Amino acid sequence: MNTQREGWLGEEYVRVYAASDRQRVAKIYDFPTSLPGYEPWGSWGLDALCLGPDSRLYLLDWIPLEGSFLRERYDSVATFEKDISRLHESTPEYEHFRKELHFVQPLIFGGDPKAPIMMIDQATHAEACRFWNQTYARLK
Repeated sequence: MNTQREGWLGEEYVRVYAASDRQRVAKIYDFPTSLPGYEPWGSWGLDALCLGPDSRLYLLDWIPLEGSFLRERYDSVATFEKDISRLHESTPEYEHFRKELHFVQPLIFGGDPKAPIMMIDQATHAEACRFWNQTYARLK
């Protein structure tokens, strides 16, 4: 995908990063350290969507961003593109446009899955994810 797209796919809010932006996103979320060999392709609700070295697309929690938590979502990019063609696109007028979902306290650290979810900008989300992922790695 050459441009970022986001909107609703069924009941889930999906952001798909532009191909030209994926390296930047990988850097701000520290993919090379946390998930080497994987490329961030977007966010899927509370999850990261990433392309694996096997050309499959996976979901996993942003926290912890660790390979043992990968769940296959699409067996190929072609399957993903077919599904994402049904995306009901959002516009900048949508109050949460270009924002990420975030639990104040991540579930892995005892957060309540029923607690209200915050909508924050990507830079703040990436900073929080790096902090919690580094904390997780130290404790592990």
